Amino acid sequence: MATARKKGDQDTAAKTRLMEATIEVILEEGYAAATSRKVAARAGVKQALVYYYFPTMDDLFLAVVRGGAEVTLARQRQALEQNDPLRALWMVSGDARATKLNTEFMALANHRKIIGAELKRSSERIRDIETAAVTMVLRARGVDLEKYPPMVMSMILTGMARNLRNEEAVGVTAGHAALTAFVEGILDQFDGTAST
Repeated sequence: MATARKKGDQDTAAKTRLMEATIEVILEEGYAAATSRKVAARAGVKQALVYYYFPTMDDLFLAVVRGGAEVTLARQRQALEQNDPLRALWMVSGDARATKLNTEFMALANHRKIIGAELKRSSERIRDIETAAVTMVLRARGVDLEKYPPMVMSMILTGMARNLRNEEAVGVTAGHAALTAFVEGILDQFDGTAST
């Protein structure tokens, strides 16, 4: 029994190392550079080990997408527990590393439909959490939910945070300070410490 547990731990560690190496390659060089050879070299293992744990590169990419979605969902759940969940959601959504990785996977999804299907599934789960956070805050503040639909408001908040990171990645910053100040001003109105 102990041997099986040790083997399972080793398998998990090896898979994690390969997934992390894949992320590093994608972030540094783009999804097209994430070959089994390059991932193996980055992870410090033989190329055959990539296919031992992941029968195809799509299986490896799917594991990375799923793992990233779980991390994002966990961060969003933590945001819901903050005094100021909308500001926490704004910060989580504006994570530059996650946005860059997601952009690369969106590009990959144009060529690999299975990746697109997984991104859709993950995005819908993430949007549910985002909408729940916005609904909770708007309700607590007595905001008319028909006039300010929570899903629309969450898409504006999180979409703008991601868009800022996407634009910054290519050097566009015009209007960013003004948009950030505008959003921060709105968030101040909904701050969990403010009086209702």
